[in-house]
Amino acid sequence: MSIKGIGVGSLLLFAAVVAGSPMAKADGFGLVFNGGGISGTATITVSPTGVPGVPGAYQITGISGTFSDSTLGILNASITGLVPVGLPTGIHPDGTFIPPGSQADGYGFSWDNLFYPGGNSPAVCPPDPSEPPYPFGGGMFDIYGLLFTVDGGYTVDLWSNGVIPGIGLTYGIGDALDGEVLHTFGEPFSGQSVDVVATPEPASLLLLGTGVLGTLGMIRRRLAVR
Repeated sequence: MSIKGIGVGSLLLFAAVVAGSPMAKADGFGLVFNGGGISGTATITVSPTGVPGVPGAYQITGISGTFSDSTLGILNASITGLVPVGLPTGIHPDGTFIPPGSQADGYGFSWDNLFYPGGNSPAVCPPDPSEPPYPFGGGMFDIYGLLFTVDGGYTVDLWSNGVIPGIGLTYGIGDALDGEVLHTFGEPFSGQSVDVVATPEPASLLLLGTGVLGTLGMIRRRLAVR
């Protein structure tokens, strides 16, 4: 069939199908978290390309918003950005890996800045000579989590404890200053959890479908005047 014969209805249908495909994954998410006197509202941006070797994972590329911790007297402080880190390397055959960012880097936490929009983070912590591996997965982050900076020099880590038998899915959060951890909530096996909600940004969901529709419409108009 010639593209000249494609009607507006067909273009709309094509754009809707493409926008609903896996390739049209949202690249922006609204993030709300709250628990233990710690809370925040943020927008994160996510790479459209999955992380090789880590099923369901996408790298977080940016964050903005506000953060509060009533225990420390922090109220609606600006989130100033990510603590950058590379992608995981040396991934073991079972999918576990050493976190690309560690406590030895001076921020108080280990982290990998990976996001799992399907809520299916794997167990990523490998065995250590001094302790057994952490065996639980599940959630929009993994046990290493997302590390970002806040006005005042603070760093904040938001992680998933995974689905723990008898407890369920829980999240944890903590903040630090100059590498010293000051306050945490939702540690594994505590039964406590940070409430975490991530919502795809409407603009990013519509972006691909709108772009396809606009491009095909332009092609149709150009062919019509020939």
